[in-house]
Amino acid sequence: MANVQQRSARLCAALVAAAVLGAGAASSNASAAAGAQPAPEQLMALAFPGWAESPAAHVQTVSLPAPAPGAFRDGWNAGQARVIAEPRLVLRLDPGQVMLIAGLIPAGEDGKPAAGQLTPMALASYRFEQHGANWILAGHQGVFAWRGFNGTAQVRAVALSAQRQGIGVEYGSCWDGYCGTWMALYEVDKGAVRREPAVEMALSGSNADSAADCTRRLQPLLKPRAPEAAQPAVSASEGGRPETHDCYAIDSSWTIDPSRDQPGDIVVRYQGAMSRAEAWLASPMPVDQRQVLRYGSGKYRAVSGFNPVPPI
Repeated sequence: MANVQQRSARLCAALVAAAVLGAGAASSNASAAAGAQPAPEQLMALAFPGWAESPAAHVQTVSLPAPAPGAFRDGWNAGQARVIAEPRLVLRLDPGQVMLIAGLIPAGEDGKPAAGQLTPMALASYRFEQHGANWILAGHQGVFAWRGFNGTAQVRAVALSAQRQGIGVEYGSCWDGYCGTWMALYEVDKGAVRREPAVEMALSGSNADSAADCTRRLQPLLKPRAPEAAQPAVSASEGGRPETHDCYAIDSSWTIDPSRDQPGDIVVRYQGAMSRAEAWLASPMPVDQRQVLRYGSGKYRAVSGFNPVPPI
């Protein structure tokens, strides 16, 4: 079982994109330039005038939309806002088009991040077209999602099928000994990102540090944790009597088979341990199960299995 707290810590690290800058004025280099991926920094400078590779130039003023009903946007307000803008992903749409996903974090007066634990990262989309050796900004979708904690999230490209692409966003955090990670998957459609995720789910959860008895109750299935991933120790009296609460530590991994024309199934493998309140004296139950979600009408829905991660 992978360590849930360590996974949450990894997800809070910023994702640094890497690409090769392809441009050249000479006609002998034209064919090479046509197939080269533009560097994220090059696209950021086109999307955000004045943006450069210095921390001070990452601070930009943008106009933010009003929140969608039910959207969680702690630390954000609609209208003009100072943000720290950084590239998160460059996605190839076709031979002559790419999409830039920029991550926006609230910026304080000193130009440093002003994000609290519950502040999500704003994710914005920009589309570029290649004309000769140059790339130009061809479309500006703006913010399509608010995801993450402490103003950060991990963003990656996800192949949904042979012809369709998606953007996976994973993020995690801990509260009072409860830790979790979550995933939201967005479909790319006609050069834009659908604002409604195709699926969102809990990937992992643990309350091993929420009560004094949980670490003991989950042995021997709870694997050792890195020192930096452990939460502050609780006293012997904290967390209440053992028969009043479950103890659990569950992690997962997920894959999509993109070999078909339609988006492939999401297959999630959950592993971990669970100690039920009514059986707290017994050995913990291993968690090892599989869930399958199938795409239809723009959404993924479970067709077998279930998600065993308890809500936090």
